[in-house]
Amino acid sequence: MRPQVTVVGSVNRDATVAVSQFPRPGETLLGGDLAQTLGGKGANQAVAAARLGAVTRFVGAIGADGTDVRSELVEAEVDVAGLVTLDGVPTGAALILIDDAAENMIVVSPGANARLTPGHLPAALLDGPGGVLLLQQEIPVDVVTEAARRAKDEGGTVVLNPAPSRPIARELLDTVDVLAPNQHELAALLDAPEPGSVDDCRVLLARLPEHIEACVTLGADGALARSEGEIVHIAAPTVTAVDTVGSGDTFCGALGVALGNGASFADSVAWAVRAASIAVGYRGAQGAFRVDEDLVRLGPIPV
Repeated sequence: MRPQVTVVGSVNRDATVAVSQFPRPGETLLGGDLAQTLGGKGANQAVAAARLGAVTRFVGAIGADGTDVRSELVEAEVDVAGLVTLDGVPTGAALILIDDAAENMIVVSPGANARLTPGHLPAALLDGPGGVLLLQQEIPVDVVTEAARRAKDEGGTVVLNPAPSRPIARELLDTVDVLAPNQHELAALLDAPEPGSVDDCRVLLARLPEHIEACVTLGADGALARSEGEIVHIAAPTVTAVDTVGSGDTFCGALGVALGNGASFADSVAWAVRAASIAVGYRGAQGAFRVDEDLVRLGPIPV
């Protein structure tokens, strides 16, 4: 049986321009050609999960202008029965600059994402006990909290990617099974200074609530995973990064697939690190895993 993954989150149109360097305030730069693609943390994670082998549902909101967005999710074999269309608001959008070092600057206009409410959630989020719910923080907090509560009631595993950073209420944290921040989000969660090393991240990771399995992504340094009090460092393969936009979302999608397949937490994180290392070799947040060669490089879903 294929893993079952539900994503409740954001969906955007990404407008991306490559630049040699980021502009300073008041400066105008000439960039490369404009690329317009499907994006949003929720949609990115859903597409990654579907391409990596999960039966994937997406719950979110678009404007009446978003018929192409719905079609692209369907093309990626994502179930969009939970994608609502809201009148009078635009579909979310992200404006992205990528420099020659593959670093990025992003501004998000939430649009319909900000108007998603708990009332838009379907009666049943999961296909049954054992399913995985992936959540992020680009939609209203009351929707995230209600989705987490319902998934727990349905016997699912709740994975929260706390991005973008914002305070997490105790009510939500109590329902989360897995936290998957990057190092900046981890520091913000704990109101701590930015970590300067892998060891600093290890110290911060140990401070998270004990009932939660947690990992922190470290870019080219891979990830740290904490399970049952033990923290392990999982190195990333050496690759040449072309575009890091969406690599964290690929990580989260892969993590959900592996957990839904019954893999251990450490094995799930290791597989997700490999998936993210493949994703940075493509332009765009959803460029990877369109071809079988990527899946061969990644290897089978761990069990």
